[in-house]
Amino acid sequence: MLILPMTVNTSIAQAISLNGPTPIPGNLIPPLDPNALPISPIIPNLGTVSIAVPISLYSISQAKSGLDASDPLTNVQTQQQLMANQRYWIYGGDAPAFNAPYAFFQDTQGLHIDVQAPSDGFWAGYYAVTPNTNAVLYHAVITTPVRTIPTPNDFYENGLYVQTSQPFINYVACFSSTGVAGTSWAVGAVTGNATDGTQFNVLWADTSMNQPLTRDCTIITNGNNYLKVYLDGAMVYSSNTLNLQMPAPFNAYLEPQSSYAGQMLDGIYKDYYSATGETIKVTHNPALAATVKLVDPTGTVLASAPVDSSGTSTFNVGEFHFPLAAYIKIYDSLGIQLVSTSSPVNIFGGDVYNVKSNIAIGPIGLP
Repeated sequence: MLILPMTVNTSIAQAISLNGPTPIPGNLIPPLDPNALPISPIIPNLGTVSIAVPISLYSISQAKSGLDASDPLTNVQTQQQLMANQRYWIYGGDAPAFNAPYAFFQDTQGLHIDVQAPSDGFWAGYYAVTPNTNAVLYHAVITTPVRTIPTPNDFYENGLYVQTSQPFINYVACFSSTGVAGTSWAVGAVTGNATDGTQFNVLWADTSMNQPLTRDCTIITNGNNYLKVYLDGAMVYSSNTLNLQMPAPFNAYLEPQSSYAGQMLDGIYKDYYSATGETIKVTHNPALAATVKLVDPTGTVLASAPVDSSGTSTFNVGEFHFPLAAYIKIYDSLGIQLVSTSSPVNIFGGDVYNVKSNIAIGPIGLP
């Protein structure tokens, strides 16, 4: 089921740059290194707690949702059906103009986009792109079809791109680059003019051997100086000193691009979502509250944050897959649980939760 953003005009007529991301040249990716270790997420050990929900004078409710849009991309549809029903995703690219073979459809595996270069060394791509959005967190599971390409100097690039909606090819990306030596996953940033990228920066690359062909990618950016990327739950890149030149609003692209003419190659995308932030807030905590914890249904503490002087607790949840199913539990300085949600809630980055008293205060009676 596609969950559309509440405030976005999804008309096809909405102005979206049809000049999608320019591919990052594969020769900029560092070579694979037999001694490089594969990436691995750092799993915090914050202990366990009881998931019992005590009788409380307080309750917790959601005041604001951070969900911008969500689409599992697994609703079975043909290319003709997708083209006829462009309520959210819009399909395009330069492949048709170059007479390059392309195709796309959805099945239970995800959104398939196939593309083939018109001739070796000549890039062509096709994409699905979102409407303009002010979201700062973007996620997709990306599958690359092959580990190698047989012809030297040809490459296949496949990924999630977040690009300014302004008429510039300025974007950040989490993508795979496949060549004759193998497949590498990387993080890149590109700036350019209205039609082409002109400056290409590979900010991080996985140089380990035999990398997975399917990876879970989360991009978090403000389009200005800040970029953070998680791959398979591991933070692989973070900086707040960049010059991204990507004014909001943004468009997210799911796109394969190929300079290999030997066959159509099939990128697959699923589990897309975008959110308004990488943090959540719990506000109006009780006076005795000292700590708020996010606890999974087994009792494992996923995150913990102090309550500040304004009664607010702020969590960074960007590393988690959304929705994050967790209890929100509030404790005093002695570790006594003051209040909890009655069941796990589905959390997205940007959510705000309020604590309120369950005691009804009526009018003071006259003698």
